[in-house]
Amino acid sequence: MLREGSWAHLLPWGPVDLVVSNPPYVFSQDIEQLAPEIRSYEDPAALDGGEEGMDIIAHILALAPRLLKDSGSVFLEVDPRHPELVGSWLRSRPDLSLDLVAVRKDFCGRPRFLHIRRSEAQHGCPADT
Repeated sequence: MLREGSWAHLLPWGPVDLVVSNPPYVFSQDIEQLAPEIRSYEDPAALDGGEEGMDIIAHILALAPRLLKDSGSVFLEVDPRHPELVGSWLRSRPDLSLDLVAVRKDFCGRPRFLHIRRSEAQHGCPADT
């Protein structure tokens, strides 16, 4: 697992085509409701994603524009509530040039896998709006 302070060491590896992560994404208030075998054997730091389960996800996405090649992708396993949260978070951060391009379902039909792509770098003057 990556801790915030250790992330900078990834930048020399870039630019890369893709990042794949199963980050800690459980909402803090949901930890106690996890199955006993999960709570007993998993490191809580590998599960607890913070208040909305977004703490590590947000750090990964904030780092992604500096780590990914143009049109590079991030693939994340997330809680079924995250597609909407991540989509909103990305729309609030247009400076990151990341787009949620696909949400895939798990075997139970829950939205659990996100494909986020870096937009190609803007060259020259920005388009008029």
